[in-house]
Amino acid sequence: MKKVFSYCLVAVFLFLLVSPSILKADVQFGLRVGGNSAKLTGNDLEDIEATVKSKIGFVGGIFLAFNLGKMITIEPEILYTMKGGTVEDTTGEYSEKIYGDYLEIPLLIKVKIPLPGIKPVVFAGPAVGFKLREKYELNGEELPLEEKILKNNDYGAIFGAGLDIGRHFMIDVRYSLGLQKIITAVEEGTSPDVKNGVWSATIGIAF
Repeated sequence: MKKVFSYCLVAVFLFLLVSPSILKADVQFGLRVGGNSAKLTGNDLEDIEATVKSKIGFVGGIFLAFNLGKMITIEPEILYTMKGGTVEDTTGEYSEKIYGDYLEIPLLIKVKIPLPGIKPVVFAGPAVGFKLREKYELNGEELPLEEKILKNNDYGAIFGAGLDIGRHFMIDVRYSLGLQKIITAVEEGTSPDVKNGVWSATIGIAF
């Protein structure tokens, strides 16, 4: 499933790059930066008697905006993003923190209302992530990783809304819905149902 998703994303990206509409588009390069509130999700976390807490982190990177007229924009991005979360038992005496930093590549389709000045925007699209590093803490103590806990890749979908202020400034709020089970297999052929979920607020500057 992961490979199919990745191949489809690459195929769509390549198709868009060579399509006549993209070749005629008004193209802008931009920088995006913001903050994350990441949390682990999944059925296996819902079935245990524990509290799942969020991790506050950073997100930032670059994007290309292919403006197809006044309403539609195709926007591929390359972002550094921090994910993961904390699981504590009900007494607060036991806690596990699993953090992962990723290079994430979303491909977003944006629809904006062409108002003068400030334009409301909604957007959605797939995303693929590649793990850069991971960190594990048990009861507040960071432990060295003899074997990896997180898988090397992640994928999901992004949904969001925001405002384009003029031509060069934008703000948005987005949710990254993880679709990949991110924990490596505990037993051969099995993997816990634990996924990434991330709320982000970003500011973008386009040139």
